[in-house]
This record gives sequence, C-alpha cells and structure tokens, in this order.
Amino acid sequence: MRTTTDGVIRPARAAAVLGAAALLLTACGPLDGPKRLKADCAVVVDGSGSGADSDDGFRAKEKLKATLPRFLDDHGCKYLSYAPITSASEASSCQVPRIDIDPDSDKRSEREPLWTQTRVLAEAGAEKMLECARDRQPGSDVLGGLTRAAKVPRDGDGTFQILVISDFEQADPGFKLSKYQLATPAERDTAVAAMVDGRNLPDLPDTTVYRVGFAMRGGKTSPEHVEQLGAFWKQLLEKEVKVDVDDGYGA
Repeated sequence: MRTTTDGVIRPARAAAVLGAAALLLTACGPLDGPKRLKADCAVVVDGSGSGADSDDGFRAKEKLKATLPRFLDDHGCKYLSYAPITSASEASSCQVPRIDIDPDSDKRSEREPLWTQTRVLAEAGAEKMLECARDRQPGSDVLGGLTRAAKVPRDGDGTFQILVISDFEQADPGFKLSKYQLATPAERDTAVAAMVDGRNLPDLPDTTVYRVGFAMRGGKTSPEHVEQLGAFWKQLLEKEVKVDVDDGYGA
C-alpha cells in the first residue's frame, strides 16, 4: 500500500521499507560494537636527581602527570607497562604490574567510563614507579630502562608506543655521558661505541619512543646542548636500536 495523502505510511509500505533496510544491513555486515582500545604502550620514568621537582631539575613528576593522560588517549593504549630509570635500570627491583586499561572481562557497552577509571589507576602506577626509582639506586641508565621496556609482553596491535620521561643524560656505573664531547661526528661515534660496548641493546621492533624532558640538564637547556645530545641519541636510537623517535609531547 502506498503513502496516503495525509503522509502516513501504511503497513504494506512499512514492510517494504523495513525489508529494504534489512537487505542493506546484511550487505554491509553487522553494526560495529563499542570502540575498543588496542595498542601496547609503556612508560619509562627517570628517578635520577636531575628529575627533581625543583628549579634544579626537569620536574619528572610534573611532566609525567601532564603528559601520560594525553599519551594514553592519543595512542589508544590498551596495555600500559612500566620501567624505571635508575643507576642499573635493567636489574632494578622496582616493579609495577602491567595494567589492562580496556579489559575484555568487562562487558559494558559504553567503554569510555571504564577507561576513565582504569587510566587513573595507570597513572597511579607510573607515579609509584617514579617514587621507587627515586628511592632505590637513583641514577640515569636510560638505555637500561628501554631494555627493561623491551622485555614486557606485547599483545596489542600496531606500533609499540613508549613514553620516556627523562633528560637522557645517561649516567650509570659503566658509562657517564657527561665525560664525552659530542660536538663532532667523530666524537659522537666514540661516545656511542663506548656506551654500547658490552651491552645488549634493547630489542624494540616497530617501536616509537616519545621523549619528554629531553636535554633539560639541571632543569635548563640550551640550543647547543639540545643539538649535540639530539645527534648522539639519534645515532644511538635510530641507527643502533632502530626505533623511531618523536618529541611531539614537548620538553
């Protein structure tokens, strides 16, 4: 039956419309369910004195609190793992369990309220890791922190996203970057060779490292220092470790 002059669709016409809609939905597949998080992420936090929450440091805790929530949201992190930067990061006793921000066991159809709750717990875990790193063997084995992050499980999809809160001034019992000149390629080659000597480099395929606090030695920095330290770590991370580096979250 067709539509009457009063604009009302009568039963026969309604059945035809609904039948056409059903065919269209069948052709396009089922409707999507609630959006889910998928990415594997990690946060590496620097417990050395240079990260002090004062004018003499780069304020690691402040930067962590300001950056981590945005990082988790930007990358759709389902899992967040934690690694410390201490004087011996790889062997550090500081441990915080990996958190599942979007657990499959939770069946609610609206996921965003769940993420709000679990991200608060994820941030609390990062602060706990920072406090532990500061209390136990404070130092700055940045490469060891990345090696520790490389050993966590990876169950999500896509690129492994690592947020590193550190000034990247490597200082551990076997190597102190401050002892090396970095102005020329030859000087950087010498420093890189000395740093990797006898170490197992982290295995981080399909990984992007996001740096926050980079080159802020003593809470301050200079264009010259940023340029030289940046060239050193570019050579080490991009050529030796073979990860992508991103400074998009700022100093």
